[in-house]
Amino acid sequence: MANTVLYPGDTIGVIGSSANAAMLVTTARKMGLKVGAYGSDETSEALQLADFKAVGDGRDKAKLQHFAESCAAVVYDSAHVSTDVVKFLAQYTKIPQGSDLLEMMQDRLLERAFFEQLNVNIAPYATIIDLDDVYQSVNSIGYPCVLKPIQKEWSKGRELVIRTQTDIAKAAGLLDWGTYILESQITYDREYSIVVARDQEGNQQLFPVTEGESADDQPFKTWVPANVDPAVASELRRIASEVGQHVNYVGAFEVGFYLTKNGSIYVKKIVPAPSENGYVFADAASVDEFEEHLRAICGLPLAVPAILTPAVTITFTKAQLPAMRTQWQIKPNWHFNFYHLRHADDDTVVGHVAIQGQSVKTILDQLDDTGIWTDGPALPDKSDQETD
Repeated sequence: MANTVLYPGDTIGVIGSSANAAMLVTTARKMGLKVGAYGSDETSEALQLADFKAVGDGRDKAKLQHFAESCAAVVYDSAHVSTDVVKFLAQYTKIPQGSDLLEMMQDRLLERAFFEQLNVNIAPYATIIDLDDVYQSVNSIGYPCVLKPIQKEWSKGRELVIRTQTDIAKAAGLLDWGTYILESQITYDREYSIVVARDQEGNQQLFPVTEGESADDQPFKTWVPANVDPAVASELRRIASEVGQHVNYVGAFEVGFYLTKNGSIYVKKIVPAPSENGYVFADAASVDEFEEHLRAICGLPLAVPAILTPAVTITFTKAQLPAMRTQWQIKPNWHFNFYHLRHADDDTVVGHVAIQGQSVKTILDQLDDTGIWTDGPALPDKSDQETD
């Protein structure tokens, strides 16, 4: 792909309706770009903030083509965007992120083949076609393990945690849907991630290591600087850089890791877009992931990320909004970020708080003292955690 430079006044398109999409729109406009947004929800914040919008889904080829032809380049907001849509758009405009990494990370077998090619540590797994495969594979993988469909988009309601042999029979109905993988659940001690920005020439900038906690494989709480041994941090950065050298991708992406008590590092996942863990850099670093992402997309030199202050981000749900109103009045170091969702259930994440302080410990203690998250999102049991 020839290098593309976008200047202030040029038009960039954003595909998606997530909080990421809204942040991409806001950042692009701040950089002087004209922004179009395409999504199925006309009320989404991204479409409301954009200079122009197109309402449609991935099947509306005429609208997609018109949108693409209206933009000098198009970016997508998350790992959930259809690769078919991205490939279609690429016929009519530039998609610097490409579709290769997105397609690979949406297919668990392709993803694991990529990790094996890089010779990085991943959870043991086996390909599953029928129930006999489960019975045979569980002997080598061990308990607990999890049965997951190959395509990540099919995961909701179609995964099964297998803790004992009696659980295996429950898999019979699931396997009618297609090929699965059976994967060992990792006993881990800490979660880390690294956001990598890759420009159009393959140059990289790595953000500092983040540490955090997740719930249902979604980031819940993230902080910098991470409490990480220098040797471990060096290895995390080496792996993240190695990933960046072997992908056809321009922009910011995240590599997630687990660290076990004995010091083993497992690659958890790659997110082929700006990630929720990276939100913390907006209040902690010299550059945030959305600006760095767009700098890469626009052909600008990448900034060098540096931590300026300890910071923590933590999500909150609709049910926690009354408690947020109290903190709104009394916490001068809390920066509130609302996602402006038109429709949300009580357990839906509707925003996050970014908090600066003297140290990560003082911030985490401050959060604990509020009691807001005592009954918040259930954190995973670290004794048996699955990868993505």
